[in-house]
Amino acid sequence: MIWNQKAAIGRLIRLISAVSIVIFSMQAASAQEIEPRIALIIGNGSYGAVTALDNPVPDAELMAQTLEQKGFKVTILTDASQISLNRAIAQFGRDLREAGPNATGLFYYAGHAVQSFGNNYLLPVDASLTDAADLSLVAVPAQAVLRQMFSAKNKTNIVILDACRNNPFEAIPDLNDNGLAEMKSPTGTFLAYSTAPGAVALDGLDGNSPFTKALAREIPAAGVPIEQVFKNVRVKVIEETQGQQTPWDTSSLTDDFYFVAQEEKTKEEIAEQQLWESVKFSTDPVPVVLFMRGYPDSEHIPEARALLEKIINSELDQGTATAGAQAQQEAPPLRLPRRSQNPHRHLNPLQLIQPKSRSA
Repeated sequence: MIWNQKAAIGRLIRLISAVSIVIFSMQAASAQEIEPRIALIIGNGSYGAVTALDNPVPDAELMAQTLEQKGFKVTILTDASQISLNRAIAQFGRDLREAGPNATGLFYYAGHAVQSFGNNYLLPVDASLTDAADLSLVAVPAQAVLRQMFSAKNKTNIVILDACRNNPFEAIPDLNDNGLAEMKSPTGTFLAYSTAPGAVALDGLDGNSPFTKALAREIPAAGVPIEQVFKNVRVKVIEETQGQQTPWDTSSLTDDFYFVAQEEKTKEEIAEQQLWESVKFSTDPVPVVLFMRGYPDSEHIPEARALLEKIINSELDQGTATAGAQAQQEAPPLRLPRRSQNPHRHLNPLQLIQPKSRSA
């Protein structure tokens, strides 16, 4: 099979141009700034006026470490007073607003929290209460976090509450509801609770709560959407607590979110894949051969070899058909010999098969 040399060179130039565009696009993409991820982590355990908790501070430290490894800029605050908690939430809101609309904000809280009149309150370690009417004066409303997120108008926000371990104000009239109430949140928010609304979560016996321990194990999974992450957490917590605790979540997210994206490829692997995508449906053998020479160890080599064989066979078939057609066109016309004079050519065919009469 002979290819037209000029056509092959033209195809090669086009292929080189296409590869150059791919490489330029990759460099431009890598130069873009990564979308900011900002997290505020709170762990309150050393309460003065209510029951102290062992695990919130280790839980907060575990979550901070896990999120930092996944690209979050983390602020961690442990055993926070009311003033320091309010200041941290306010600064968290400012950081989100400065990060811009593409930022992801994450708020994690471990410690005591209570609900009153359908509202949830996070308890600082210096909270002291004797009358339910004073709750909003000594605690921090969880809605304050959502207000900061709404103000920032960033596209993705995540709120994780590993709270409602018990109600420290159970003996106070009008403040004896267990667990937390389900909250309304702005669009683009994922809300996760360590247990179902109105239920109590377990504190854990091995240094971390069952919920946070399961979450820290699930976050590093690559290519898993956040909804599936928390579904996996739910399954593990139910199993570990033998059905005593069921994590809960609600979502108004409008974009896909992954703590860890699908396993990242190197620039060379991306270039290889993009080049293969550009040639895998080709009917021209030149780009296929160039791909095979450029990436001899590629996982696509078997496909490329099969494609090249298909193209060659197709061109051979077309060449055979073309050669046959040309041969027919160039062959001299077939000349039949002139018909000899037949004395019977004007006779009826039946007359030719009648026997001759015998002479008398």
